[in-house]
Amino acid sequence: MNRAKKICGLTAAFGAAAVCVSLGATAGSVHAENHDVLTDGDELLVYVDLFSGNSIQGGHLDAWLNEYPASDDPSQIGGIGLVRLPDGCSELSCAEWHVGYCSEADVQIHAMEYAPYYEVNLDPRLSFLTWKYGYDFYIANYQSGNAIVPMAATQALMWAWHSDPQTGSTVFADVAGGLDDPLNWDGLSPSLHTDVSPRVGFHGGDLDATHWAGTDEELLEDVTQAVYDLAVESTAKAGPWSLSQGVGATGVVLTGSNGPIEGEVINFDDETAEGINVVTDVNGYAAWPEGATEATSHGPGISYETEGNSNEGEEGQNIVVTLGELLAVSVNDPAPTTSTTTTVPPLSETDGPTTTTAETVVASSTIPDLTALPATGRGLDALPPVLLLATGSIGIFASRRGRLR
Repeated sequence: MNRAKKICGLTAAFGAAAVCVSLGATAGSVHAENHDVLTDGDELLVYVDLFSGNSIQGGHLDAWLNEYPASDDPSQIGGIGLVRLPDGCSELSCAEWHVGYCSEADVQIHAMEYAPYYEVNLDPRLSFLTWKYGYDFYIANYQSGNAIVPMAATQALMWAWHSDPQTGSTVFADVAGGLDDPLNWDGLSPSLHTDVSPRVGFHGGDLDATHWAGTDEELLEDVTQAVYDLAVESTAKAGPWSLSQGVGATGVVLTGSNGPIEGEVINFDDETAEGINVVTDVNGYAAWPEGATEATSHGPGISYETEGNSNEGEEGQNIVVTLGELLAVSVNDPAPTTSTTTTVPPLSETDGPTTTTAETVVASSTIPDLTALPATGRGLDALPPVLLLATGSIGIFASRRGRLR
């Protein structure tokens, strides 16, 4: 008997006929930020577990968002598991895992097929979200149940800020009363699934929220609030980021396209095994610890998108993945300077004005504030069990096609 399962709009039918390609079960220690940079046209495969119909458990919930999808079946809303085998790779030790997000609602997605990805100019807020809540975040948080809420909220914002304006979908666009804007969702109580239309927020029955420790009602409330919370966070932390020497070379400054980045970790290399971690303050500043020689951090890097068409040329759903970027500053890098120009009036009618220019080290920082903002892949040490079959190997299934809508 076939079983139907929707994943971010995906309907995947699984029957008895399936081809399983098993990869070796050992993996190296490599983090997503250290992946080789993708090249335009590199292919990734949408992973779907043959038996459960899930893409990645603990990173999504089965629900409706506002009036989407317009069917009797919920959508798996959250991250999408992606696999890449670099050239010459045929074992798990060299396979790359990523998390992508649907960037085109209401269009089918073809699971278990490779599709090419190309560099895309993504909304800076979404480049931050799709990087931060990518595969490394998933691996670190799925077992505690803490990955579901931000990953589902990230998917919601991808639909609100990208799919609706770019492709004409109406996940948020048709929501009335100003609630088409996620920045108006603070304190919003989600509709019950049994309410009459139009409903707003996340709602559903059996959410199939693997590893979630709370109630379904709590999950729906939390993820609805997270849409607003992440909208605020991503506006403040929109990419791209830069890490630079601070004034007076007393520390480093982390900055994004909308100003300083607060609350992010800077790792200072002091020749110890782990280095020294310092969290940036409201000005994006972190002071150099004594003896440190280099400061590093990671931020959102290049985003890639696929049209997701099938091997037979059938139209498919677009998916976005964002890689991380390593940022580094040496303690010996020069501090920022400003030029001061002084014009002295002539001493007599026959003399001309005298102009001198001096380069001076800045004494204080004038980083803009955010008062206008609302208040408030790669190889892994150990792959999550949800991606492993009972045999202990990963199955890449290439038979029945899935549809994501």
